[in-house]
Amino acid sequence: MIRRTILAVALSTFAVLIACGGSSIQTADARELPPANPEAVREYNAGLRLVRRGGARNLTRARARFNKALELDPNLWEARYDLGVLQRRAGELRAARESFEAAGAIQPGAEEPLLAAAEAAYAMGEASVAAERLGALVAAHPENLDARISLSVILREAEEYDDALEQAREVLVRDPTRVRALLEIARVYRAREQPEVAELVLQKALALVPEDQAPLRAQVLDEQGLLELSRGDTQAAFEAFDAALAAESTYKPARMNMGSVLLHAGDFTGAAAQYQAVLQADGDDIDARVGLAISLRGQGENARAEREYRRVLETAPAHPDALFDLAVLQAEFLDQRPQSRATFERFLAAAPRRHPAREAAERYLREIPGATP
Repeated sequence: MIRRTILAVALSTFAVLIACGGSSIQTADARELPPANPEAVREYNAGLRLVRRGGARNLTRARARFNKALELDPNLWEARYDLGVLQRRAGELRAARESFEAAGAIQPGAEEPLLAAAEAAYAMGEASVAAERLGALVAAHPENLDARISLSVILREAEEYDDALEQAREVLVRDPTRVRALLEIARVYRAREQPEVAELVLQKALALVPEDQAPLRAQVLDEQGLLELSRGDTQAAFEAFDAALAAESTYKPARMNMGSVLLHAGDFTGAAAQYQAVLQADGDDIDARVGLAISLRGQGENARAEREYRRVLETAPAHPDALFDLAVLQAEFLDQRPQSRATFERFLAAAPRRHPAREAAERYLREIPGATP
C-alpha cells in the first residue's frame, strides 16, 4: 500500500518521566497528582530502555514493565500512554485507544493522549469521533498546531476541503514556517485534482525546509512523488521518491512507496528489495514485513511468504492486513482452504469497519464451508 502521513501524533516518541514526581505539565488544566511510586518509576524507565533497544522480544518485555508500573501506581499516566503506543504499533487499535483515553482521564492536562486517542479512533474508521475529539482539543488549546494539522487531515479525508484548508492556513498564520501545514494544503489540492496548485505549494514548502532538516526535505519530496503518481507519471514519481531517499537514506515512507509502486507494476523482485532495505534498518517495521510477504508470494515463494506473515502475527496478532493476506495465501496458494476460514474470521474480528478487504473476506467465508458438526 502507499504509505500516507495520517495524523500528526508522534507515536514513536515516548513520554519521559522525570525523577519520581511525574512529568512536568504546564497547561492550565493539569491535574495535581500524588508523587509517583519510586518502584513504579523504575519499572517504567526499564520499559523505556527496552523499547529503545528494539526487537519483538524487547517490546513484549517492555509491555510487561509498563503493566507492572501501572500495578504499582495506577496514576502513572505516562506508562498508560506508552503502553498504548506499543499496542498501536502492534495494530491493536481498540486496546490502544482505551489506553490513550485512560491516560487522558488520569491527566487531562496532557495533550499527547488526547491526540493519540483521536488517531486511534480515526484508524478504526471512526472519523467523526476523531474530528470531534480534535475539534475540542483545538478549541481548548488553540496553540496546539499539531492538533490543527491532524484535524485538517481528517477534514480532507472527509472531503470537507474548505474546512481542511482553513485549519491548515490557521497554522501558517500562527507559524509561517510550519512545512507540515503546507504539505497538508498540497494534499487538499491534490485531492481536488488541482495538481498545478499543489505543485506550487510543494515548491514553497521545499524552499522553507532548513538545510539541516533532511527528514523534512525527504517528506516534501515524497509528497511530490505521490503527486506525480496522481498524474499518472510513474517515472517522475520514482525520481521524486529516489530524491527523497537521496536527501535522507533512512526515510521509510519513500522506500515503502517505491515498493508499493513496484508491486502494482508486477516487479516483485524489485519490491522485495525495497522492503528488505526497510527491514534491514528497522526489523520491527510490520508494514514492511507484510509488503515483503506479498512480494515473496508474487515470486511463488509461498512458504517463505507464510513465514513472514506468521512473524508479523507473533508480534501483532490482530494486524488486519497480515491476517487477510495470510488467509488469501492459505485459500489460493497453499491448499489450506479449510484452515483459511479461521484466519478470515480473525481478520473480520480485528479489522476496522471500513477496511477495504472486509467485503472480500465475507465473500470467501460464504464460499468456504464451515466445519461439519
